[in-house]
Amino acid sequence: TMTATSSTTAPKKGVAGSIDYDSWEKKASNLSKQLDDEEETEKKENASALGLDGKHARSHAEAEERAKAKDLKTTKKKLEAYTQREQGVVENLVGMLGPVDEDATSTTEEGKHQEVKYITRDLLGAGKRVVTICDTKGPGKLVLTQDLSNLESATPANKSLQPKSYKDDAENKEEMPAPTVHRGLIKLTLRNLHQCTVVIKCKIITGTVEVSHCKDVTILVEGDDATVVTVQADLCTNLDIQFHDSPSGKNVPLRVRDTTSGPTTTLFWGQDEDDRIYHAGVNNLRVATYRDGYIDMETSADYVKNGAKSVGNAAAEEVQFITSVVNGDLTTEKVLTAGETKGMKQGARALTERELKVLERKKSQIEEALDEKLKDMIQIKENPNGKNANKVKVASSEKSSDNEDGDVVEEVYASTTKEEIEAIVSSIEDQKAKGNEAFSSGEYAQAVLFYTMALDRAADLPDGTSVTETLSNKGSSSSKLEQLFPRHIVLSNRSACFLKLGHHEKALKDGTDAALLDPTYVKGMFRKGLALHAMGEYEEAIKSLASAQKLEPKNKQIKQALQFAEMRMTQEMRKRRQR
Repeated sequence: TMTATSSTTAPKKGVAGSIDYDSWEKKASNLSKQLDDEEETEKKENASALGLDGKHARSHAEAEERAKAKDLKTTKKKLEAYTQREQGVVENLVGMLGPVDEDATSTTEEGKHQEVKYITRDLLGAGKRVVTICDTKGPGKLVLTQDLSNLESATPANKSLQPKSYKDDAENKEEMPAPTVHRGLIKLTLRNLHQCTVVIKCKIITGTVEVSHCKDVTILVEGDDATVVTVQADLCTNLDIQFHDSPSGKNVPLRVRDTTSGPTTTLFWGQDEDDRIYHAGVNNLRVATYRDGYIDMETSADYVKNGAKSVGNAAAEEVQFITSVVNGDLTTEKVLTAGETKGMKQGARALTERELKVLERKKSQIEEALDEKLKDMIQIKENPNGKNANKVKVASSEKSSDNEDGDVVEEVYASTTKEEIEAIVSSIEDQKAKGNEAFSSGEYAQAVLFYTMALDRAADLPDGTSVTETLSNKGSSSSKLEQLFPRHIVLSNRSACFLKLGHHEKALKDGTDAALLDPTYVKGMFRKGLALHAMGEYEEAIKSLASAQKLEPKNKQIKQALQFAEMRMTQEMRKRRQR
């Protein structure tokens, strides 16, 4: 018999009837995956060929939706970046006098200690230039000290304003100007304060203070540094705003040389038309100005008593009012809506009914002046090219005493219609308004640019020749030049900018030109005097300031500037004698 013996070696897999199932499963899995990948690739190619891959819109409506979603995403990113930047400069001071107790009565508890907190640079984080004081209740006092005026904020130079350079020109300026450094807080916000006093002694660069949801609060603006131009108050009760010898936003401080005294205020709050308090939904508002410790002007306002009413979806609390100095008195006026202004505008500033009437009167005067100048055309001059020139001869209704032929003849632009001139005037007004806004914000170089653009546009008016002739005549004249647009106002404003920037020679030229165009315009003569004072020409400054005082004898600002000039003149004479 044969005995079965077992082999010592195992048979090879896959040979002689043995099957390697693991290997076949792996191969099958790979083949299946390869087929799936090929199928997916084919689907994507087919979808792309048919425009169904999602990269392209399948319809016009879908394309619009995608564009909107993309714009929304971009806007959201910008808003998030802006919010981050804003949070980076805002310092929130919460509950400085204690938390707000909603259940407590609004009256101050008798005998309770009134705490005083001083806000200095030490309380602000690095880079914080906007202060928000919120959610606190007194009694107590919060003082924003003069120390905050030493905060610095740098504004990069505008590359678009860099002068053009020319090859091999000796006066090329390759380097960009240094950043402009502004000192002080950028803005102050007061929100949800109760039974306390806020004292502002520091400079606010934008001149803006926002107040909302406050009750039984007094705001004191004190001293030469405390520059507050505009206050926006909303939904407050028992709000008292006081200005104690505080400067206007257009104040040009004078320094007394050879002394340790600081800047001296020459234009106090309320003496400029841009010094305003906007308020909506405020119950029992009091506004007062003080000079040398005594009350100068005072008024009160209440949105209900002032006639605020709900219109449509707008509640009565949304009706805006303005309190400002009009004809020497504090006055409260209602702000007109866009529909009530009849298409008239004065830059971006809100209009009252009184200001609307002034604008309408100016427009009417311009139209009458144009009608007078354009009504008597008699002939068209030929230019060297043989085409009709832009100028015509116009017979005036006035007679010349030394002209035997009778009529006085002047030249105007026949090709410029009344509508075109009105468009030019409107453009000038817009540039002037932008300049005023930039000046109020402390952007004096930008304001110079806008005022210059306004003057350049004014050169397109028909009376440009007579203006140029008047300015080229350096002799003084007591007569006012009739203009289609008051260029002397823009020149005076630009002179104020140059004074702020320290360009005294340019300020003198603009002030002089303003006085030449209208010798009765007191601001032109006054700023001419200030420029001469800054240049150390005290004798000439006294003459100009004295002329300004003759125009407005009761103007305390001019009187004070004249006293400074006389004092400096006396000091100079003493020094000469000692030599």
